[in-house]
Amino acid sequence: MSEGTLPISRFEAIEAYLLNKLSDTDRLRFEEDLRKDPALQAEVAMQRENMLAVELGGMQRSLRRIMAQGEERGSMGWGHFLKYAAAVAVLLTGALWWFSRPPLNERLYAEYHQVDPGLPVPMSATRNPAFQDAMVAYKLGNFGEAIAKWTSLLSISPANDTLNYYIASAQLAKGNAAEAIPLFKAVANDRASVFHAKARWFLFLSLLHEGRNEEMRTLGMEQDSTYGERVRQIEEKMNR
Repeated sequence: MSEGTLPISRFEAIEAYLLNKLSDTDRLRFEEDLRKDPALQAEVAMQRENMLAVELGGMQRSLRRIMAQGEERGSMGWGHFLKYAAAVAVLLTGALWWFSRPPLNERLYAEYHQVDPGLPVPMSATRNPAFQDAMVAYKLGNFGEAIAKWTSLLSISPANDTLNYYIASAQLAKGNAAEAIPLFKAVANDRASVFHAKARWFLFLSLLHEGRNEEMRTLGMEQDSTYGERVRQIEEKMNR
């Protein structure tokens, strides 16, 4: 939703949230809505950036005014010096945040990516305890261990879609999107795989993370029955 069509009540709620003016009850309610609503998340991020831009502009004007006052008086005493130093510190802090923030594609990736929860792990013995052992490590967040164990199994069965998918998922969870892409592609190209649809979605996110936008759009995910709405939201935000 663009700022021009943003209802005033929603705009005021976002402003109150960013300025920490909401009551505890209203803040909890707003944050619950924020977790569930990607459009609201984007609006909050946009409004935060707008407020920072205004604040930076105000700080620049204050700096010029303080410096002009010092020049008029011929010198700057400690009071003016401290005001000048404080203004510079705030301005630099804001500018550092502004210019060091992640690129848009990485921010969108972080907003939409959720680690695949993995398969249920039976408590009894299984026909493939090595796979289940790696799945336990994966569920515990020990992605490097899971990758190592599954990769040893993949060397025996390189076309196994389950292994390719979960090794890719673990790599992506570690932030290694580039390593995940060829594995997700292998599964996404296998229409018979039960992981086909999810592999396409995570391939889309992996390409998004890497900034490979043209390749990402060639997947044609916009009309996907499960993930199409999220894909369209991402593309809309990228085109603003």
